[in-house]
Amino acid sequence: MAARKGPVARGRATLEPFVIKDLTAEMYWDRTPTPAERDWLTSIADLSPEPYVLDAQLEADHEPTIEPILARDIDGWRANRYIGEIRHQGRTLVIQPRLGVETIMSWISTILNVQVLPRTAQQANGVSNAVTQLLAALWRASVLTAGQHALPRTGQKVSSHGLTVNGRLDGGATARRRAAGHIDLVSTRIMRTYDNAPARAVVLADRYFDSHLAGARWRGPRLDEQLAVLRNATGARPKKPKLYEIQRARYSPITIKWRRAAELSWRILNRDPLGVAAEDESTYGVLIDVAELWEMFVLHCAGLATERFVRHGTTTQTSGHLARSTVDLRRTMGKLYPDVLVGDHPVTALLDAKYKRLGGRRGVDREDLYQMHAYSSTFGAPLAALAYPAVDGALPRDERDSPWQTSAGELSFLTLPTEKNSCTAKLRDWFSEKCV
Repeated sequence: MAARKGPVARGRATLEPFVIKDLTAEMYWDRTPTPAERDWLTSIADLSPEPYVLDAQLEADHEPTIEPILARDIDGWRANRYIGEIRHQGRTLVIQPRLGVETIMSWISTILNVQVLPRTAQQANGVSNAVTQLLAALWRASVLTAGQHALPRTGQKVSSHGLTVNGRLDGGATARRRAAGHIDLVSTRIMRTYDNAPARAVVLADRYFDSHLAGARWRGPRLDEQLAVLRNATGARPKKPKLYEIQRARYSPITIKWRRAAELSWRILNRDPLGVAAEDESTYGVLIDVAELWEMFVLHCAGLATERFVRHGTTTQTSGHLARSTVDLRRTMGKLYPDVLVGDHPVTALLDAKYKRLGGRRGVDREDLYQMHAYSSTFGAPLAALAYPAVDGALPRDERDSPWQTSAGELSFLTLPTEKNSCTAKLRDWFSEKCV
């Protein structure tokens, strides 16, 4: 998807991608940027990430948190919560997950309850493309979820004429043919077909990944079987559908998830950073919000760790408010959206997922402390925790000294394993210690 146009440079040598890791300070990058590269990074930091963040259908119902693609602090430049690629001014910035591709794909497997761990894919030059693998994992999970019960079959009206009625008689068309001197009847019927806008988008996205993951067995037998049916229906050269065609297609309650898979396919095809000429100075890109994936991963592990009712707090139905008017009780201000709520009436525990490192010289962010205190006091939860991904075996001091007593209850800092079973086990222990 093009977001900004610029002059096209001719005859420019192709520059190597600039590769960094998410939430990693510049001092830990593989190399120090040159002055020209610093100017280029500054121009990327000025971009809004919204046109490039891929809608993976995993986000909450509230407005997502928008952070700059890059930020600058006392340690220099660092990437924020996104991974992916941004091609800008003829050069590509690649942001890889600091926890590894396999870890992020395992989160996607847990979130959507499907296996999305393809073998390591190799491009033609032998270099593994982490971003493409992650996109393929998200897409594969979405398509497998959509195809659990049915393929995207839609009805198409077909007209025919003859001496017998095949379906329903079309009185108007028959009268016109009779007026033209014909004696046959015109009839219409509804034919069920897989040749439709959602199917074409999925088939074209499959071709996209197949070209970039050449030689990798990334689909799996179930997806192979489904795609074979759709390819046979859409033909050898399916036309790329418009987004409105996907959105206006008729879906049944069984096939409605195909709309999500098709929209994801369309966005991947239209935001492809790999399909742009190297000398093109337009800005293209595709980004994945890893903090959103970590939030959903923690939510699912919490649901497995306790028998109590667990819900995603980041919805308008379960939001709280910092203040309410005493004059007009309907008026509120300061909506609050905790990530995980345990218990219904009353709420017994809160979890808020933070995709960052716990510890270090900065310690716990003051904003996070204020946020959790507001959550626990607003929802009346006696227990609250900030949940960070564990990056090594040592427990940070803030976690060793947990729980911390506040005026609203107890606050803990947890570093959770990034593997589902271990994460669930640690949350189960924390819940049992607190009698949740």
